[in-house]
Amino acid sequence: MTEPTKRRRVRKSLVFGAAVAAGAIAVLIAYLLGAFEKRQHIEADEICQHVPDRQKVAKVFNSTLHRSSKYDFEGTWRPERDWEFRSTCFAIGDDDKALFSLTAEMSSARPWQQWAKSEIPRNDGGKISYFNAGLKGVSNAEVASIWVPCYAHEKTSKQPWNMTVFALALKPLEASDKEARQTLIDLATSFARQAHKDAKCDLPSKLPS
Repeated sequence: MTEPTKRRRVRKSLVFGAAVAAGAIAVLIAYLLGAFEKRQHIEADEICQHVPDRQKVAKVFNSTLHRSSKYDFEGTWRPERDWEFRSTCFAIGDDDKALFSLTAEMSSARPWQQWAKSEIPRNDGGKISYFNAGLKGVSNAEVASIWVPCYAHEKTSKQPWNMTVFALALKPLEASDKEARQTLIDLATSFARQAHKDAKCDLPSKLPS
C-alpha cells in the first residue's frame, strides 16, 4: 500500500470517528435537555372547566407547555359579582410543580402605570413590550398581563374596579421568545374575555374582538 493511500485511509477514519463523536454528543445534549422524556398528551376535558375554548388551549399546551411526564390542572372559580371575583387555572407538572397559570382577579381602578408596577408577576422573560388590550397590555416571553375595566361601581365599595388578567409561564414555554410572547397574549386575551363576562362587569372590556 502506498503512503498516499495510507494517509487517505487515516483521514477517512478520523472524519468518520469525528462524525460518530459529534452524533453521540448531540444525542447526549438532547437527552440532558429532555428531548427523549415522555410527555403526557393533554386532553381538552382535563383543563379547568372555566377556561374558554379548552380544545384550542389543549392544542397550545401540547405543543408549547414545559415538558412533563404528567399534567394536572387545578383552579379557583369564585364568580361573585364584586371585588371577590377570582378565576384561576394552574397547570401542574412532575413533582407537583406549577408550570403555567391563567389568572383573573380584581383590583381598585388606578392609572395603568401604577397597576403595571404592582400587579405584574416577576419573571425572567426579558424586555417588556405593550399591546392593545383592555386599558393596557404588557408582555414578554414569560407573561402577558392585561388591565381590564370591569365595574363602574363595585357592589360593596361602590367604587370603580378593574380586573388584572395574566397568562404566566412559570417554566419557559417550548417556543422562541417571539412565539411565546404571542401565545401568552392570545391565552390572556381569551381568558380575559371570559372572565369579564363571568364577573358580570358593567364597563366595556376594551379587549380586541
